[in-house]
Amino acid sequence: MPTSEPLVALPIRSFRDAFRRLAKALQPDLRADLARALAKHTAQTVVGAGAIPHIVTASDSVREWARGSHYPVIAEPSGQGLNGAARAAVRQAGGRPWLIIHADLPCLTSDEVKSVLNLLIIKERVVAPSYDGGTSALGGWDAFRFRYGKGSFHRHLATRPVPAILATPGFLLDIDQPRDLRAAIGHPKGLWLAEALQATLFY
Repeated sequence: MPTSEPLVALPIRSFRDAFRRLAKALQPDLRADLARALAKHTAQTVVGAGAIPHIVTASDSVREWARGSHYPVIAEPSGQGLNGAARAAVRQAGGRPWLIIHADLPCLTSDEVKSVLNLLIIKERVVAPSYDGGTSALGGWDAFRFRYGKGSFHRHLATRPVPAILATPGFLLDIDQPRDLRAAIGHPKGLWLAEALQATLFY
């Protein structure tokens, strides 16, 4: 198996339209601030692990943020959603190993990213679940049939070859519901989020 550096991709559809499930808890401007803060945190966490985050997006504002932060940008295909964004990253990898990480992981650490990258060196497939059955990170060495959506972890787990599984706090806790935001802010590794939002939350 070759030892090329993996391409690490962060699909980010939008800042303004992110976290619609939090609409009753946060106003649109705060949801946009949350999306930006989480994107910045996740990208910096990837950098801390010694990798370069590639931002997959079709949004002008996300593209502007990525380029201002000196992150490579991969064009997201129109109308194909997260599966299409992931496929675009795999094409960009061009035969290198690849790792898709969601950008809504407030407690993710660079050590956890290093762990999944190290697993990817010795395994053909790696998957990190979220607590609600989603897929927070997914890595591989070749073309892949992505099946994101509700319950995607079990669909991705059922692929060949059988993937290695990494279940750690930083990957398990993603932001989908108000309770997830409360859990993140109440966790020592998520305290930064309250400061980033200037504590203007929904309590």
